[in-house]
Amino acid sequence: MKKIILTFILMAAVFGCSSGSGNEEITLVDQVTDSEQIFTIEDFKQIGFKQSKKYKVEDLPGATAAFYGFIKNKLDPKDDKIDFEIRFYANHADAVQMGTEPVANATGLDACVDKYCALWKEDLKQRVMLAELGVASFHAGSGKVIPKYYNYVIYGNMILMCPGWTEEDAMERCSKTVFELVPSLLLPTE
Repeated sequence: MKKIILTFILMAAVFGCSSGSGNEEITLVDQVTDSEQIFTIEDFKQIGFKQSKKYKVEDLPGATAAFYGFIKNKLDPKDDKIDFEIRFYANHADAVQMGTEPVANATGLDACVDKYCALWKEDLKQRVMLAELGVASFHAGSGKVIPKYYNYVIYGNMILMCPGWTEEDAMERCSKTVFELVPSLLLPTE
């Protein structure tokens, strides 16, 4: 009987320790961060961004460039890659003043992802995904079109649009990406 109890306690300890490792808390960046740092697509390529498309930005007020692509997911092997849209501006002030309204229009649960209400119509098909009816899912199903990007971050001169299951999940993905771009943000401040 003692061996059974000891075995049960040992198994509980092993499973208890292993189950907590996947639930690490993510520090979130502010949605808008004034930074003098000027980012380019090359900065994103250095952290593994694979550019799929460079957009024409003539109709995106103030933008100097915009890209669609993905980063291989290092945290969840079942989720092979994560799509992002990145918009660049000359500086932080331009990103905030001219970029906030178009990005807010294209992100979130109530995002406008059709040609009748989108403020920037360039390649709208990249800003949507198909979902199962009644289930928040990234898998094709009923053909119901939902927004792909649930949140965004304006950091310095760039706007990063991030997908997720919820706005919080998308903000975690945005934050992880910003921390890869600017690792010094994770250092403790004193």
